[in-house]
Amino acid sequence: LADGVNNYVQYLFKIDYFYRKYIFHYRQAKQNKVLQPLTDKVEKVYSNDWLLAHGNQWQQVVDAANKWYSPSRNTQHRFFNDHVKPIISKGQRLFVIISDGLRYECGWEYLQKIQTEKRFEGVLDYMVTTLPSYTQLGMAALLPNKNLSIQTDSDSALIEGQSTQGVVSRSKILEQFAGVRATAINAEEFVKMNSSTDGREFVKQYDLIYIYHNQIDKVGDDKISEDKVFEAAERELEFLMDIVKKIAAMNGTNMIITADHGFIYQNNELAESDFSIGSVSGEIWKESRRYVIGKNLKGDTSTKYFTSEQLNLSGDAEVLIPKSINRIRIKGAGSRYVHGGASLQEIVIPLLKVTKTRQDTTSQVDVDIIKSTDKITTNILAVSFLQTELVSDKVLPRQIRCAIYADSGELLSDQFTYKFDITEGTERMREVKHRFQLSSKASGRFKNQRVKLLLEEPVEGSSKWKQYKEYSYSLNISFTNDFDEF
Repeated sequence: LADGVNNYVQYLFKIDYFYRKYIFHYRQAKQNKVLQPLTDKVEKVYSNDWLLAHGNQWQQVVDAANKWYSPSRNTQHRFFNDHVKPIISKGQRLFVIISDGLRYECGWEYLQKIQTEKRFEGVLDYMVTTLPSYTQLGMAALLPNKNLSIQTDSDSALIEGQSTQGVVSRSKILEQFAGVRATAINAEEFVKMNSSTDGREFVKQYDLIYIYHNQIDKVGDDKISEDKVFEAAERELEFLMDIVKKIAAMNGTNMIITADHGFIYQNNELAESDFSIGSVSGEIWKESRRYVIGKNLKGDTSTKYFTSEQLNLSGDAEVLIPKSINRIRIKGAGSRYVHGGASLQEIVIPLLKVTKTRQDTTSQVDVDIIKSTDKITTNILAVSFLQTELVSDKVLPRQIRCAIYADSGELLSDQFTYKFDITEGTERMREVKHRFQLSSKASGRFKNQRVKLLLEEPVEGSSKWKQYKEYSYSLNISFTNDFDEF
């Protein structure tokens, strides 16, 4: 389980990210008929080669698990103890922003946005949700919880036997169990406050504030609007930026952004084969497209059975999850946007830690290139990098990773990594040269296309890299083999 999740958060999530961006822009283009053949290809590859094929493989891992994902860290039900408590125990005020349905790849995109903002720093981690991956249980798991259970005859989540449904109930749980002055509030209510007056007065009363927003899930869960869920995701990322700036204007410094669950979305209408045809018997408390909760449940080979104990829950509720990405037939419910199951898209959520920093007193040295041409005519591109100033107490070194990429993001050359930390010498002595070797596919499949020399720098506190600069070139390699791609 841990290996599958790690692969997803390191590499595989980008498949879901690029699919979301493609479908969003396709819809923005009013579903232009010129794009239809490409769109059909994208849908087929995404649904069959990715969601279904990888979902089936992942399901084998889930089937073999006697207990749901429960290592010492990165689990949603440990969120309060592992991520909230360490901050508030130091006497620092913390804002927890919970965006309903914000899946991991959306969090990754948000990190790219926050890194471009002045005076803000962000670090992205992940969590694995409780199972089933639905709102009531996910929201409860993010609160302080020693005794988390599902209420009999419903899908409501309880903490110490108390309701967690709605902001008022969650605020009561925080007041009782957080150990500090804590409250919960809807995001719409929070942003209406004036940052300089009533907003600051509100914030002063608390050490911990949970802020809830429901845009992605609200749009996706409605059968009428589920096809607009990617538009909702775009709006949500903008809203999260606004709310972080609002918090900063109220003198807030420490923020965590996370979610209750992720989701699966397929833009095409689903085929008959995407629905589970198995039978379920027993005392059914709640049935959804992606889970069944009840007592004395019995499914068949199309479902995976869990007890509360296996799911790290108290009580005696039982759960059935449709395997892979299959949906249960439910009259009147939407089927393209779903959550509640055990797919990676549903159970991996972002854990974004954002801090507002004071005005910088230092800066990193700038790095540029000496560009004599915008054309690449051979399989070798010689590039001269220039450290524009000397490193000093106020001007810090900058590490750079560089390579040539196609517009699609495909790597076309070797990667060059260098730390620019020169402290003395003339401008010519601050020049560093590298000869990039282009791969054979550069002169084949990407001939006569625009490519880019991408300069990246490391994200502080993580193993990730972010874009620093890029330079565009035209790929016009003269002497190539017409059969390079065969």
